[in-house]
Amino acid sequence: MKRGLFIFPLVLFLLLIPLLHAQDQTPQTPYHLKLLAVQEVGDHYEGSDADLYLELKEGTGRVFLDTFPVTKMDTQISTRFAKEIACSHFKLDCDKYDFIYTIKAKSSIIGGPSAGAAIATLTSVALLNLDFDQRVAITGTINSGGIIGPIGGLKEKLEAASKINLKQVLIAQGSGNQSLNQSEEIDLVQYSHTNLSLDVKEVLNLDDILFYISGKKITQQTINLTEDPHYGEIMKGLSNVLCQRTKSILTDFETEQLPMEPKVAETVNARNTNIINATRDGDFYSAASFCFTSNIQLKGDYYQKSQLSPIGFAEMFAVLNKKVQATQRKLSNQTIESISDLQTMMIVEERLNDAKEQIDKYLSQDIPKEDLASSLAYAEERYFSALSWMQFFTMNGHKLVINQDVLHNSCLEKLAEAEQQHQYASLFVGVLPSVGEKIVTAKDALNRSQFTLCLTTASQAKAEANAVLGSIGLDNSSLPGFVDAKGNAAARIIAENSVESKFPILGYSYYRYAKSLQDQSGYLALVYYEYALEMSDLSIYFPEKVNRISFTMPHEYIILAEGIIIGVLLSLIVFFLKPKKKKRKK
Repeated sequence: MKRGLFIFPLVLFLLLIPLLHAQDQTPQTPYHLKLLAVQEVGDHYEGSDADLYLELKEGTGRVFLDTFPVTKMDTQISTRFAKEIACSHFKLDCDKYDFIYTIKAKSSIIGGPSAGAAIATLTSVALLNLDFDQRVAITGTINSGGIIGPIGGLKEKLEAASKINLKQVLIAQGSGNQSLNQSEEIDLVQYSHTNLSLDVKEVLNLDDILFYISGKKITQQTINLTEDPHYGEIMKGLSNVLCQRTKSILTDFETEQLPMEPKVAETVNARNTNIINATRDGDFYSAASFCFTSNIQLKGDYYQKSQLSPIGFAEMFAVLNKKVQATQRKLSNQTIESISDLQTMMIVEERLNDAKEQIDKYLSQDIPKEDLASSLAYAEERYFSALSWMQFFTMNGHKLVINQDVLHNSCLEKLAEAEQQHQYASLFVGVLPSVGEKIVTAKDALNRSQFTLCLTTASQAKAEANAVLGSIGLDNSSLPGFVDAKGNAAARIIAENSVESKFPILGYSYYRYAKSLQDQSGYLALVYYEYALEMSDLSIYFPEKVNRISFTMPHEYIILAEGIIIGVLLSLIVFFLKPKKKKRKK
């Protein structure tokens, strides 16, 4: 009996230990970083500070945000995106926590993407359990690939940092110089050191930030970018088809003895050098792109010189319309299971949509007579390009959950990100017509349930807004280094996805094209590197496909179950080891 009284508390104690341990698994103390912001004061902006807090709770990866007072822009979008980027960049297990972010400011501030880098940083240090210096602030956007993007109002934010005695501020690479007006520029790094007693460092990505804020270098596996062999084989064939089409159109000019427009001939001949160089280097996407552009110019000139009658144009547009509609019906039955499938669908739908737009303009008589030839040529070549790209549906890849519901949600998320980035860029550089047009196209696609087309154009809109923001303060001397950094970031993210069998055919194609443009136009290369970054990290929007039935149990319940099992086993051990009472002899 006495032994039983001893065993019972022992077993109970063993049962309680796992529960106590479970309670300790989730951090209770909020993580904290200072934010730098701007607020509107009359007709100008002034720097301000705010506080960012993060609490981790046992959960399923949900994101919650409280702001006091409410920010002038929807920060919920950038908060969710920043969390996903941190989880993806450092390969963190974010599905077992809920993330509760709180932003407290003294007055209404302009929120939005400018807090993205700080949110991604705080998420990273919390999940990696790093000691970090809270006297260091980070101001910048967070972009695909973990790249830190520049923000506006930087001088005012640095002045606010000095007033609250911060030690160091980390800013986006290339944003150290800022134009005060059309004729005056300021070196913010030197200005902060001399006038504000503040150390300012330029950083490229989350890896750099964690080093400065924690003193630790998070070593990630270096992966060399290699082209998927199947991609190379298909792209080579696609390039050959498009470039053979160029030769065919040139033959039509000769056969029918049509005079080519001198400017067209000059441009096509100059582009031919690029085609030869790209083919020699194995850059078949760039070669295909150059041939495609030549085909549009040549075909437009051909139709112009052929002097097609109104009936001729009507017949050709009608035939093309039937072909586009038939291809769209075929496409609606295509199974999408991998990133390669998804990006092939994005490419093909975009080209078919471009062709359909020209057809609809013709049918509604919105095309001037003098532009009919170029419009028909563009529509035909976009349609032919769509057919050529459909070969990529044969590529294999890691299976993901890509159904209509998931595509709809990914479209909404990317569209919201693009709109927010566009609004933010417009605050500092004015209206961006091209970005705005792409956002409208994405919304129209969403309303028509063309979710992959929505995802494509929304991603392009966000990339262009990123490129504009990224170029703020860059001059001719600093642009090449910044473009190189973007290219390296794109290569890294493509390589990481390739290893996981998520080869981003569209992201990689844009990457190769950007490299081919880099010597000719640094800014255009920057735009295509941004395209590559946006298109290469799309897997964060799509869950893994699980082929087995699984049951998940909360972590504390698992530990409790383990404790019960241990308790039962110990009780059995004690019971069986208990010495038997000897029978007394009569």
